[in-house]
Amino acid sequence: MIKVLLFSMLALFGIYLAAQQLGVITPQQAEDRLLLAELNRQQGLAFLEQSARREGVVTLPDGMLVEMLAYGEGEVPEREDWVQVHYRGWHVDGRLFESSYRLGVPGEVPLPRTILGWQRLLTEIPVGSRVWVALPPELAYGVTGSGYIGPEETVIFEIELLAIATPQPTPPRTEDQRPVPGLQ
Repeated sequence: MIKVLLFSMLALFGIYLAAQQLGVITPQQAEDRLLLAELNRQQGLAFLEQSARREGVVTLPDGMLVEMLAYGEGEVPEREDWVQVHYRGWHVDGRLFESSYRLGVPGEVPLPRTILGWQRLLTEIPVGSRVWVALPPELAYGVTGSGYIGPEETVIFEIELLAIATPQPTPPRTEDQRPVPGLQ
């Protein structure tokens, strides 16, 4: 635990130094971000500890909390598969940050490009399953956060694994979509 905290602090300090060299953030903004990361970590640890006591919740060795809400009977996805899922994502304080249900369309995602917690979970459950999962920062968005997710934030998802999807092929480029020379 201490190693993770020290590594996180060193990583944040490295990000701060790099950003300061680029003139991106002020020292006060960096200090605020470090404070936010620490507050998020503490709040997340408290949430995980409390939630681990709930009936039906299993704590995995990597710190992920899982509660099976429905067991499916389909195939289990492989790490390189695309999956079709319905999901909701919450902050530990209960605020919803993302929902495919709200959009009315399930998401189709390539497992190799999802967060580590999704990769581990969705390659262990069969299609048709619905799960509640709490992911510590190391399995979610980590030190940097992402979009509406802050640094070192624990996140909660309810995920319904609908299908193993067939990825849509990338359409060939037309003449007017040629890459810029020298750029890939």
